[in-house]
Amino acid sequence: MSTAPSGFDGCNILTFDVEEWFHANYDQINPDDYRGKGSKFREHMDVLLQMCVDAGCQATFFVLGSVGEDYPDVVRAVARAGHEISSHGYGHQLAYRQTLAEFRQDVKRSVGILEDISGKRVQGYRAPSWSIMKSNLHYLEVLEEVGLQYDASIFPVKTFLYGIPDAPTEIHHPRINGRELKLWEIPTSVTKILGKNMGYSGGFYFRLFPRFFIERAIRAANKKGESAVVYLHPREIDSSERHLDLPLKESFIHYYNVGANRAKLADILRHYRFTSIARRLQNFTAV
Repeated sequence: MSTAPSGFDGCNILTFDVEEWFHANYDQINPDDYRGKGSKFREHMDVLLQMCVDAGCQATFFVLGSVGEDYPDVVRAVARAGHEISSHGYGHQLAYRQTLAEFRQDVKRSVGILEDISGKRVQGYRAPSWSIMKSNLHYLEVLEEVGLQYDASIFPVKTFLYGIPDAPTEIHHPRINGRELKLWEIPTSVTKILGKNMGYSGGFYFRLFPRFFIERAIRAANKKGESAVVYLHPREIDSSERHLDLPLKESFIHYYNVGANRAKLADILRHYRFTSIARRLQNFTAV
């Protein structure tokens, strides 16, 4: 891992993983069973875009290639609004369950779809469910090979589904097999709780922790010259969206406190500055 200058300008990073309500990586869930059978996706995206307008901020939207195919008008609207379009893969398959060849094909397919729709170059990638782990860390070389500028797939925690708990927590160039990549890594934000890394700035963690805790962690990151990376999914702002039939633990993780999330996000956006990953990286390359 190389040390990069922070180039911190007071802006945090706002990201959205753009997928449907049924995209989840559980063995009993097949997204194809639900695709095209109704959702409030367009409404959710309209809300997120308006929240960005209200906050005067830009964001990075990590879009599934399949969602681009189903909603090309939404992808164009995001691009017209000045936001960054990046890849979330094609169909929300876990990267560590793909062969290297399958991963390469999946990334290239999604990037091609999104670039054709948006008319803009795709610079970044985030794996579904943070599925770049130690076992497939070398997959990052593929992202560099296909011309991407950054990855945002590594979560420096350990859960039953994902995580590299000892991964660097700052933006950096990762080293693979002794070689430092030109690719930037944008790790997901963590804070320390009882000596262990814990997420706080997105998904279940954003819904679980009270606003004062999230704000304290954002301020602590900013004080160190680091940007907090906020991430949410469109379904996480609307408790009336359809629900998957999941076991108790998975259902709790997936849906806890969704009803309060929209107001919490709006409040965070009002009190802190946010920008896209591409804009944030401009400060690094300029230093």
